[in-house]
Amino acid sequence: MSDSAPTTPIERAKVQRERLAEAADGLERAITRPSADEAAWRNGAGSALIEVRAALAAHIDAVESDDGLYADIMSRSARLAHSIDRLRSEHTKLGDEIDELDALLRSADATVDESNESALVLLADISRHRHHGANLVWDSYDLDIGEGD
Repeated sequence: MSDSAPTTPIERAKVQRERLAEAADGLERAITRPSADEAAWRNGAGSALIEVRAALAAHIDAVESDDGLYADIMSRSARLAHSIDRLRSEHTKLGDEIDELDALLRSADATVDESNESALVLLADISRHRHHGANLVWDSYDLDIGEGD
């Protein structure tokens, strides 16, 4: 990708897709660190989760905005409306999972294992969502948005 700002809906979505993947990788690195110092582990996971939340918000904006990817796809291929609805629903679920993990990380009653399990579910769901999004783009544009990942 060039150094210029992305201008098309697909280019903007790809940038935010990559950002979400990088943030998820950061969360995975944070939760797999040793937890002997539980406060440090929670802080690291919490900082990584902030990045995931921001990346998800930017991703949602890139795909759901009036000039975003989903509007572009609907103008090309209305038959994909169901797939888009599923992806929008996944955005809500991911947001809820982020909130749940955040609450666990802040709770003195939650164990590291509980927080770790919640993070693993979130990471799996982000991966699944990215796969569903890549399939949508393929079905609409015959383009592999994951190219270069």
